Amino acid sequence: METGTIQTMKKKFCWRAFISLGLFIALLMMLVSGVILYISPPGRVANWTDWRMIGLTKRGWQNQHTIFGFAFVLLSLFHLFFINWKAFLCYLKLKSSEGFTRPAELVAITVIALIFAIGTHVDMAPFSEIIKFGDAITNSWERREKQAPVPHAELMTIIQLAGQPGLGGDPDLLVNKLQKAGVNVTSKNQTLADIATMNGKSAEEVYAVVAPAETGNHTLQGGGLGKKTLQEIADEAGVSVTSLQLALRQKGIEAKPDSPLKSISENNNIEMNELRKTLETMISR
Repeated sequence: METGTIQTMKKKFCWRAFISLGLFIALLMMLVSGVILYISPPGRVANWTDWRMIGLTKRGWQNQHTIFGFAFVLLSLFHLFFINWKAFLCYLKLKSSEGFTRPAELVAITVIALIFAIGTHVDMAPFSEIIKFGDAITNSWERREKQAPVPHAELMTIIQLAGQPGLGGDPDLLVNKLQKAGVNVTSKNQTLADIATMNGKSAEEVYAVVAPAETGNHTLQGGGLGKKTLQEIADEAGVSVTSLQLALRQKGIEAKPDSPLKSISENNNIEMNELRKTLETMISR
């Protein structure tokens, strides 16, 4: 029994088994991370709410997918050129001397690959349905009442955040408010994401400390709304026109205080109804 154990321990390290197991594990991790990323929320939601699946954030799963993808490629190359390189070279020499005798298979797989690539690019069914299904799952994570004030607000500093509607415009006031709530802040130039990480919270939770009190849904009246300027809208709502400008700019909408809403919608190529809803959301926060 003892002799058998010693002989087993003296066996050479089997690189073929090592590579095969490595390829299996890498493929499994790519499959798991790929499925999770397929159903994960958009980055703006995942980063804002600190979304996690099996303990990892979306960024964490992206990193896993990338690293194991690289591992799979490296192990595949190692398997081909170091473990099976003799068989591979013999195969190439044989085929180059005999000529390729099975062109049908090559043509078939090439055509199928092209169909997959082109079909995905031109948004053709059934490939488009797979993408749409994933998008539907992704978008289902969004909750209007839990949305960030602007896309990727977690990247905003306290100074930038203070310029948002309803937040007063004074970054020192926000810092004091956070510190009184037990949230550690070291600088006004810290982003919400940095503060959240430092305090073991999500950016959403940090923002909730300084978020303006809910005033109910603010409704902009439809009659003659297009003729009203952004300044008039801000005055009626009791918010700073500058903060509205900044919030709109974060969404890619350029607006001047003296510009009528109709002109703003036309200049930015958006529907008037969409602009109205955007402003209502900003003012209601």
